[in-house]
Amino acid sequence: MACVGKALILIEDGSFLFDNRVKREVKTLQRAGFEVSVICPRYPGERWADDVGQTHVYRYPKFAIGGPVLGHICEYSCSLCFGGLLALWVAVRRGFGVLQLCNPPDVLFPIAVFFKLFGKRYIFDHHDLCPELFETQYRKRSGSLYRVLCWAERRSLGAAHGVISTNESYRRVAMERGKVPATRVVVVRNGPDLERFRRWQEPMPKPDVRVGYIGNMNPQDGVDQLIHAARHICIDLERKDIDFVLVGKGDSFPGLKQLSRDLGVEGAVRFTGRISDEEVFKELSACDIGCQPDPLNPLNNVSTMNKVMEYMALAKPVVAFDLVETRVSCGEAALYASENTPEALAREILRLADDFELRRKMGLAGRRRIEEKLAWKYSEEPFLKLYREVLSLPTTETEPASLQTE
Repeated sequence: MACVGKALILIEDGSFLFDNRVKREVKTLQRAGFEVSVICPRYPGERWADDVGQTHVYRYPKFAIGGPVLGHICEYSCSLCFGGLLALWVAVRRGFGVLQLCNPPDVLFPIAVFFKLFGKRYIFDHHDLCPELFETQYRKRSGSLYRVLCWAERRSLGAAHGVISTNESYRRVAMERGKVPATRVVVVRNGPDLERFRRWQEPMPKPDVRVGYIGNMNPQDGVDQLIHAARHICIDLERKDIDFVLVGKGDSFPGLKQLSRDLGVEGAVRFTGRISDEEVFKELSACDIGCQPDPLNPLNNVSTMNKVMEYMALAKPVVAFDLVETRVSCGEAALYASENTPEALAREILRLADDFELRRKMGLAGRRRIEEKLAWKYSEEPFLKLYREVLSLPTTETEPASLQTE
């Protein structure tokens, strides 16, 4: 296929190899005829530059020195500097016509503004609401740092030729806070790629029940709530037939492992750390219940989590707190804890653990929901449509064959 354009995608908050959303976007662009380069932080053991399939990946070091505030300032300054230099290198070495910035954070927009001076197009991929993240972590909506975050969000949104929102709640933020015209904002949901989840199995009864978690382990992700729920189930209620596997890593990882030891559930809660996609598939396939322990807060309430999509793709029923966008994603495939407590989460886990037919019914409902409306293939068309409009490309030039026949 002839190259119809060149795209550069910049990620700040993690490695390309572990960002399933961006990997899906890259795959879609490449199927549509784009040449894609990616800039991201370097994780231990990764090369500074290599090709991942057809994708040119360039990595930079990221440092965080000092406490939370100083550490973030150091990290973001490092990313702005090294990310900008690598973007210059890609522009000279390979060239690109469109730059896609993925947040968080929202402070990388000067890179896009610089390249706009040379005719490059800029797309903002809105993964997280940084002001709400600050509010969630620090329990306030005031102060100089909060105002800086709001300012950076407005600049990131307002400077973009097009904005990708993960759900309708984020789209409203782009239009209301960012003043972005509705025609320049599209919803591209975090749907899973069914090619990756084609080997799913119907739920089967068995004597023991495993609860799974996959995702980041940062303070706002609520993994501590799940560990406290595990203590309530395994120690307070003396249930020996339920265990837990936690897949992923993050800033809270060491503390969460220590918490499991302090609560006496290290024998029932297993941490895998970051593992390959194939290992993730095996771990989740062996689970009976998928848990999204993200508690109700200003950020989580309006965010769409990747993890529930993957649970549903594997026909696993979901237990989650009662969040607006989680209900949009899961519908009847989840049980929702009405109280924001580990005990409430534990009650819903036990309800599923003790009712195989309910687990089966909800798991299959979730799989159908993915197949019929939430899979990544339903997000490809709006994603490519925005690229076409931003680059003024004809429709048929960028549509993958799967979309042209639908």
